[in-house]
Amino acid sequence: MTRRARDTDPTRAPDARVRSAREVRLACRAPYDAAGTRAFLVAHAIPGRDELHPDFSLHAIDAPGGLALARVEWARIVEDAERVEIPVDLELADPADEAHVASTLHRMLDLDADPGAIGACLGQDPVLGPLVAARPGLRVGGAREAVEFAFGVVLGQQVSLAAARTLQGRFARRFARGGPDERSRFVLGPDPAAVAAVPEAELREAIGITGTRAATLRALAVAVAAGLDLGAEADATTAREALAEIRGIGPWTVEVIALRALRDADAFPSGDLILRRALGDRTARSAEKLAEAWRPVRGYATQHLWTDFLSRPREGRP
Repeated sequence: MTRRARDTDPTRAPDARVRSAREVRLACRAPYDAAGTRAFLVAHAIPGRDELHPDFSLHAIDAPGGLALARVEWARIVEDAERVEIPVDLELADPADEAHVASTLHRMLDLDADPGAIGACLGQDPVLGPLVAARPGLRVGGAREAVEFAFGVVLGQQVSLAAARTLQGRFARRFARGGPDERSRFVLGPDPAAVAAVPEAELREAIGITGTRAATLRALAVAVAAGLDLGAEADATTAREALAEIRGIGPWTVEVIALRALRDADAFPSGDLILRRALGDRTARSAEKLAEAWRPVRGYATQHLWTDFLSRPREGRP
């Protein structure tokens, strides 16, 4: 990672109280499917946490020193045969937060993946081979914060992406760390303790969700407050088992959280509707049997299938 200091531009995020600004260049192995990663970020952007623009995107990141802002310069990516560099402008509350923010971006943008190794696993498969050849640099976008992402998955159950973003934005502002914030351009991520402390009825009314969904959110918050770890360093088996015990969290939710938050490259949400359509309307059990050949990178196989199906003309919409 390379860096250079620059003057703070207060027009970027006036409410972030930025005291340090610099440009870094995040590096990864080539090839890198920037368009695919950006499409993931667009689909999952949360109002108050993300902003997407034609040539760049802005992402609020919780850091030890306070709120940080990362501006990913998609139009200025440099790539050669072996290496990709992604320019990112960082606005930090504390200069010491740079390493934390860079690590978060590496997870979000999946910059530590080895496309060569993934291609070696999937490239000869009759189903995945053509997809890998078409998009050899495809990545699995990751969670900015594991708990925030888990809350978002629950809020997004059985609703459209647009509806999910609305609910997630409402939730983010209502339960931002430091208290509710309806005015700031960017807010800190949700505070699990604050969610756990709110009665289900109040949670339902504040966010505009069903009582069942409110109960699941609160139960998840209680579990996290009690020590449930969903981060990339957590034990995936333990986390899966704990999630599965929460009423309202089924296998699909568990596997999506495992893929994006726990960073389990072999996670496989076999019951996912789009995934099953991409495989010719297979049952979940049939999909699982087929996917045995894709271990230990079934998560990347899933991303390839999702991306290909959603790119088909007049198809790919649940």
